[in-house]
Amino acid sequence: MRQGLRSTGWMLLIATLGLLAMFWPQSLGGQVAYVRVDGHSMDPTFHLGDLAVVRRQSSYRIGDPVAYRIPKGEFGAGALVIHRLVGGNGTTGYVTRGDNKTVNDEWHPKTGDIVGRVRYDIPGFGTKLAALTKPAYLGGLVAALTVLVMLLPTAPRQPGPRESAAHS
Repeated sequence: MRQGLRSTGWMLLIATLGLLAMFWPQSLGGQVAYVRVDGHSMDPTFHLGDLAVVRRQSSYRIGDPVAYRIPKGEFGAGALVIHRLVGGNGTTGYVTRGDNKTVNDEWHPKTGDIVGRVRYDIPGFGTKLAALTKPAYLGGLVAALTVLVMLLPTAPRQPGPRESAAHS
């Protein structure tokens, strides 16, 4: 019985670590980024307010929907764009275009500018997640966590060796 519980515990730990690795954000050294869809240029594939889960790759293929940062030195530099690769390559620059557009983008991101390939799209969740970052919600979260910590039971403190000697 005990061996079975130990094995189950190890399997749960490994599964949890695997899930964390799969969804660990790039901002913390992972391969995944979470990008809110803004605008209608990718309709009907992605919609305003969706949350795109993108994963960094070593290379990309024509046809991949990707999130990229507008390259340095160009108008809008640093802004995130989610569009599809329609030509070019990662060395000289890709040609990109929104699915709801007939004209290619003026930017030509290289592999280093690409945040990742869109792997998942969660409809409407980008808007809901953005709402949670409002000060009122963040304050409520901090207050709830504070109350939770205050309500957690604490183990009675055992006197250390010095304290025991001082009281005798």
